[in-house]
Amino acid sequence: MINEPLLRETEILEDLARHAQDDSGAAEEVGRDLRDRYRRWYEEVLLGLPDELGKRFREQYEGSLAKPRIKQYVREPQKKWSLYNHVPKPLRAHGPWQYPFESCFLEPFQEQKHILAVASRHTRPHDRMTDTFGVLSDISYRLPMAVSILQRPIQGRAGLSVHDEYDLQRILHALLTLHFEDVRPEETTPSKAGGSYRIDFLLRREKIAVEAKMMRRSLTPRKVGDQLVRDIFGYERHEDVEGLFAVIYDPERQIDNPRGFESDLSKRDSPFPVRVVVTQG
Repeated sequence: MINEPLLRETEILEDLARHAQDDSGAAEEVGRDLRDRYRRWYEEVLLGLPDELGKRFREQYEGSLAKPRIKQYVREPQKKWSLYNHVPKPLRAHGPWQYPFESCFLEPFQEQKHILAVASRHTRPHDRMTDTFGVLSDISYRLPMAVSILQRPIQGRAGLSVHDEYDLQRILHALLTLHFEDVRPEETTPSKAGGSYRIDFLLRREKIAVEAKMMRRSLTPRKVGDQLVRDIFGYERHEDVEGLFAVIYDPERQIDNPRGFESDLSKRDSPFPVRVVVTQG
């Protein structure tokens, strides 16, 4: 994963590289620090890049004999150009170094920073969504316990009745507000192709639609699956929705294979991620 610390480290690396060719006595120590920090940073970044971006990232590091790049610079930033005093003055513009900072480090490093920016735009939203899906899953798997507590009578007062999805949504709404700042109930998608879709809840900051369904005798697992397929089609149109979380409350255990049901309907690597959780009483 391309995270903020990796992005911030680029500023430190660039500063170290810039001073690794100073004429001061500290340049050698700066060069050692640059080698160690860049190596660790480089290896960690590669772990978080997809194959195509990783290939481009490595090319900026490896370079070639004819075109030295970062690899050569960080190894020997203080290496002198042996022909410096034997070539015409116009050819000495890049200085006395075998591997000049501007062409051998800064130029390819700027390209590596661009690659990181591209990768972070693609990975960070999905990483945040995965974290949010995790919180929603924890809430959903504890939902039967919350329902059971609310249904109990206490000191002569009747417990809360949970007969249908509207009752379930009231409980879920209360639980969501404990974990998320901006929970919007009953958002509607734009009307298109003959109809619009009502989202049970929209987590506005996280850009996730939350759908709650409660199994009953007239609602078979097949029907629930068909409903979710239609929901996905409709919710993708909402400009503030980038993923869907669906909790299916199954108090009478009508779904025989809940984990298989979840797996069949969830879409982890899709441009529009979907997480389905079946929670049973």
